Amino acid sequence: MSDGVRVAIESVLFVGGESGATRAFFNLVMRRQGSGSDQQVLFVPAVGSAIPDSGAWVPCFGSSDKTALTRQVLDFGADLISTLDVDGRELRLFMAPDQGLFALADLIDRGPRARILGAVAFIDLYTPLAEKAANYYANALSCRVIHETIPTPGDYRFLVWGDEPVAGVVDMLDVLPAAVPPHWIPYWRVLDLEAEVARLSDLGARVRVPVTDSALGPFALLADPFGVTFGLQTPASDNLLVEHGKSK
Repeated sequence: MSDGVRVAIESVLFVGGESGATRAFFNLVMRRQGSGSDQQVLFVPAVGSAIPDSGAWVPCFGSSDKTALTRQVLDFGADLISTLDVDGRELRLFMAPDQGLFALADLIDRGPRARILGAVAFIDLYTPLAEKAANYYANALSCRVIHETIPTPGDYRFLVWGDEPVAGVVDMLDVLPAAVPPHWIPYWRVLDLEAEVARLSDLGARVRVPVTDSALGPFALLADPFGVTFGLQTPASDNLLVEHGKSK
């Protein structure tokens, strides 16, 4: 694929689960009203047997050449699961070799995404096959892999396109039982972690990991009222991720 073809997180899908109630909850997470199509989070019905009853997060990678990127992700071993029509846009859902799910779409905005409070800031893949998964995405998405030596929760790898962080890959076996399937965790950008954890707890979220400092900035992990995990981080992490990607 041409070096000029940009790849980035275009949106995040919530597939399956209690979609109406989940949509309402995450509108509150994002501090938004209604369900307009301009949201970065898209809610779609369950597809196939790979989605748990509670639903799952799926990153949608956008490309300025979706046809070339589709060919590339298939050549490196992904399986096409389904083609979806979401708000008039075609999204292609794939299963990666580690059994994790991801989607592809046309990249609407080819510039760097604005850092907006209440938006998804980053996303991590938790998988028992971290090295295999990171190498797959690096090849399929034309990214670099940065294997972390700084202290993080679990053996950690960055996927970087140019100098722009795309996603993280966590060795799930360092932090979770082997029986847990591969899954993605998105992180929302907030100013005050403690206040947001308290606010969302009042709305029915459960704290999985309290506010914790890390080399990539403070974060917290929560579960929505139906048990699906999501994260919170501050704008400090945006700068740390970019600086770290440039330093390697």
